[in-house]
Amino acid sequence: MTAKLDASALIYLGKADLLSLADKVYHGLAITTSVYNEAVTGGQSAGHRDAARIARAVRDGSIQVVSLALAAQNLLNRATFPSALGPGEQETIVEAAAQQCLAVLDDVRARTAAVVMGIEFCRTETLLLEAMVAGLISLSEFEASLLRLAQVRNMKASELAELLRLGRLISEGLQHDRTST
Repeated sequence: MTAKLDASALIYLGKADLLSLADKVYHGLAITTSVYNEAVTGGQSAGHRDAARIARAVRDGSIQVVSLALAAQNLLNRATFPSALGPGEQETIVEAAAQQCLAVLDDVRARTAAVVMGIEFCRTETLLLEAMVAGLISLSEFEASLLRLAQVRNMKASELAELLRLGRLISEGLQHDRTST
């Protein structure tokens, strides 16, 4: 399933060096032109190093930049988004709706809009849990990746502790499943 990333998720994954893992988890990453302009064009102008990492992933084909399809454009024209929601977030949500795929959204307003529109979504840290469940990373790799992501996201300590605990519980469950078969 290809995942559509909004700019926040894309930037966090770039800063935490998790873009290739996200690509493996979702078997393809896509961003809209507005997201590209915000994260790469704007990021490079501001001197952000993660913008170069994201641009490289686009050049390498790990991330596809898509223009809005007609169905998504029509949906965008009909949708009523909060004024605080940027064009990249709006495009990500309507593109995910039109393509019936997952949206990776970290902004709370974007997630709220996705709920209202009935869009399937997750946050960036969720993909780390999915990677562990899929056997792409070990518990120690999950923990190291989550710590990098927590630093770039300025994650609250209580959220980090809860996610680390959840990771350990999932790992224990996976080990139990392997030993009982």
